[in-house]
Amino acid sequence: MPWDTDLTDEQKKAASHSGCHACLLAGPGTGKTYAISRRIVYLITEAGISYKKILALTFTRAATQGLRQQILKVLDITKGKPQVSTLHSFALKQLLKNASAVTTVPRPLRIADDWEERHIIEEDIKKLLGIQNLHIIQDKFEQLSSDWQTLEAEKKDWEESHPDPAFIGAWQDHRKIFGYMLRSELVYQLKKTIEQNPDFTFEQPYEHVLVDEYQDLNSCDLAVIRKLTEAGGELFATGDDDQSIYGFRYANPEGIRRFEDDYQPCDILNLELCMRCDKKILQLGEFVANLDYKRISKALEPAPAKEEGEVHVLHFPNQVEEARSME
Repeated sequence: MPWDTDLTDEQKKAASHSGCHACLLAGPGTGKTYAISRRIVYLITEAGISYKKILALTFTRAATQGLRQQILKVLDITKGKPQVSTLHSFALKQLLKNASAVTTVPRPLRIADDWEERHIIEEDIKKLLGIQNLHIIQDKFEQLSSDWQTLEAEKKDWEESHPDPAFIGAWQDHRKIFGYMLRSELVYQLKKTIEQNPDFTFEQPYEHVLVDEYQDLNSCDLAVIRKLTEAGGELFATGDDDQSIYGFRYANPEGIRRFEDDYQPCDILNLELCMRCDKKILQLGEFVANLDYKRISKALEPAPAKEEGEVHVLHFPNQVEEARSME
């Protein structure tokens, strides 16, 4: 199937962009993920880029699976598949490849699973600190995760100024004895390893780095993406600052808002045709979005209905099925 089958003119322009970093900034229902999947196909089939030199990063495992399926329905994979991964999975691969350079966590590298984290690590730390309430320990681990994601842990006096240095000390001793790494510190440890080891190399020399849902990256995530571009990757990001909803992961919509300042030269691309909502819904959504005076204004128009006045309301169990509906 040709790379541009069923694409709108806007989506074709975005998917075939070349020459510099780019941010595809568009509202809901415009097919941003659809465009990024076709861009990957375009790079391989039309631009002659090796699939090994393309890296696509997504926010969740469900999104990863959905993007892979969209790509594989169009792309002939007999010669290989491009790498599509969550940022956490990508971080683990890079740390394992550079295991000898990782000095800030116990070796051999091992990730504690959910059961171990809940029933061994948290319970042991609770006993070590003489705390009866498990939720207090879990809150302390949440604060630790927050410090990694917001890069508060980068401050020189972080350990001394932390609200509970006894917790930090108990956890560090426990980790050293049992030899594990928490899933929540993967991206942070990758960032530290890159910065502290001049011999660090990524799994592949990526020429093109594509990031979906860019507005949901936190400060640590954004720093790792920066490292990928400094290593030679051309960045193509998609997102919408109005849809930054993962505050519990300290998602930072300022990342997409300052894209044009962070990456020069760059192009800002737009999709204006919404396949999901009628005009009244879009007007209401825009009113709510405009309550955030820092938002990036973006045009959004409904796709023509099959009959005048007809409104289509579609329900999907998950974003994978929603993506399939647009194929």
